[in-house]
Amino acid sequence: MADITEQTLTTLLSKLTYSPYYILIVIFSVTALFFLRNDKGFSTAIYRISASFYIFIYLIAVYLYILKG
Repeated sequence: MADITEQTLTTLLSKLTYSPYYILIVIFSVTALFFLRNDKGFSTAIYRISASFYIFIYLIAVYLYILKG
């Protein structure tokens, strides 16, 4: 097994696809975006941006996983 510093960024990102912790974060982000869709405020806006970022990174990881597969 290669050291983490020797692996490429695409390999590390594609490993997020089956990481249980990251999957839980993405599921929580999707549900929170659904339930907070009518709320307004600064902290809600910050959370929406970060949740969207987590989902975007996961979609990139799925794409790289399929591309390497």
